Amino acid sequence: MAQNYWNDFYSKGSFKEGPSEFLLQSEHRLKKGKLLDIAMGEGQDSLYLASKGFEVKGFDISSVAIEKVNKQAGLKALPVVAKQTDLDMYIFGIMEYDTIIMNYFKPSQRYWSEIIRALKQGGTLLIESYTSEEADLESSKHPYKDFYFNSNEILYNLKGLRILVYIEDVFNGKHGVRCLAQKPQDKDALKYNLFGMATQGSSDEKSKQYKLAEAFFKKK
Repeated sequence: MAQNYWNDFYSKGSFKEGPSEFLLQSEHRLKKGKLLDIAMGEGQDSLYLASKGFEVKGFDISSVAIEKVNKQAGLKALPVVAKQTDLDMYIFGIMEYDTIIMNYFKPSQRYWSEIIRALKQGGTLLIESYTSEEADLESSKHPYKDFYFNSNEILYNLKGLRILVYIEDVFNGKHGVRCLAQKPQDKDALKYNLFGMATQGSSDEKSKQYKLAEAFFKKK
């Protein structure tokens, strides 16, 4: 069971401070506001971005990892909402987040469109993981440790987004991929103020905006 595997993984070591190198390099290009961290692990990236003014939500399948995130957020009084859940159980709002980060996690094919739709117009998506070259070098593989991407696989799944950074290389001795993408602005989305719809306004206003969003996506 995946939850047991990752609970065991996060139980073995103490909390590690600090965000990833790529996130630090990309921070100035991330759209400020509401942020979602998919498969957040111990939340080092989320905690850092919360300290820089982002309003953070995140989830992970590991209850042990989420306990660590919530403990650190409480100690540092940071605006991080972390919950234990699986991607299969998570409901994405339409154009809800200014930024989404997804590090060392590979979603099933059907989730890519949901992740992209969850971004506001002009929102940013940051992805970092290992490539299949690294998987080939590992002596042992585990079915719950599947975050290796084939060459250009991420680009294929981000069609329609503006690619700001894409690098496949060896980072700190491991074959990896780093990507930063942006969702283009759409004149109709701007006109009807569709972005932010999931988190602003009354229930009646949200209902009207969801109807507009439905019409907007049907024309795509």
